Amino acid sequence: MQGIMTHVDEVAEGTYRLEMWMPKLHDTFSVYFIKEGGGVLIEPGPAALVPAIQAVLKDLGLTSLEYIIPTHVHLDHAGALGKLAQLFPQAKVVVNPQGARHIIDPSRLIQSTRMAFGEGFETAYGTILPVPEPQAKIIQDEERLSVDSRQLMIIHTPGHAPHHIAIFDTKIKGLFCGEALGLIFSAGSPPLPAAAVPSFDAEVYLSNMERLRELQPKLLFYSHGGIGNDPDRLISSAIENTKIVGDAILSALKTETEEAVIRNVGDYVWDRFGARLEEFQLAANVRGFIHYFKKKGLV
Repeated sequence: MQGIMTHVDEVAEGTYRLEMWMPKLHDTFSVYFIKEGGGVLIEPGPAALVPAIQAVLKDLGLTSLEYIIPTHVHLDHAGALGKLAQLFPQAKVVVNPQGARHIIDPSRLIQSTRMAFGEGFETAYGTILPVPEPQAKIIQDEERLSVDSRQLMIIHTPGHAPHHIAIFDTKIKGLFCGEALGLIFSAGSPPLPAAAVPSFDAEVYLSNMERLRELQPKLLFYSHGGIGNDPDRLISSAIENTKIVGDAILSALKTETEEAVIRNVGDYVWDRFGARLEEFQLAANVRGFIHYFKKKGLV
């Protein structure tokens, strides 16, 4: 835990946010807790966050969890699932049908993570463990979970990845959006697209955004950043910027190599949006778009 900075605050009625800056990962993680019913944990993050999560649960007086809900099963959102399932065997881990197989048998997830982050990824992120099959709760699109006085509606949002979901708290009108509404990479910059190889689909991604806007949320709970208090403006910005960045990448691909596109798009994003992406973030996003354009036969 040395060098890790944490902060916890109540961001809405009965809803708490743990913010963690992890210098080894050059990233900020947001983990959310709902202190109602049997306790709900949303966006557990990588396994390295588990000790901090345990400390927050103790501070909140939560001795158990009813639901653990990642927005998707990528390492930085769900790497902690297996360890948390061990610690809270009564909890149900909520995923859509595409996500269930990856948490029950994470071998492919581990393989792809190793390819992306290297053999030693566990040193920084922690170990990915399987979730026992009886603890996996497969949830359908628009199905609701009852948590005392609130309903959590699950929306399938497969544009970023097939296993991506968003969670809409109908009581506080808060939307836990994961990466379905883009990411705010730098403080003060607008939301930008979050593309991921190999399953990113820009057309579906934009459709997801329009669908989530129809919920008319009052708050956006980002997974790698703070709280969005002007959802309609932020969603509109995410839609526009996804189109702008995608068009810039597609245009550049006609005359430049992939490496040059990555470099030049990074400069373009900085000049236009004031956002500086880490080298890995930039390469992953550009390659997500490139893979999509190739699937569509555009390059």
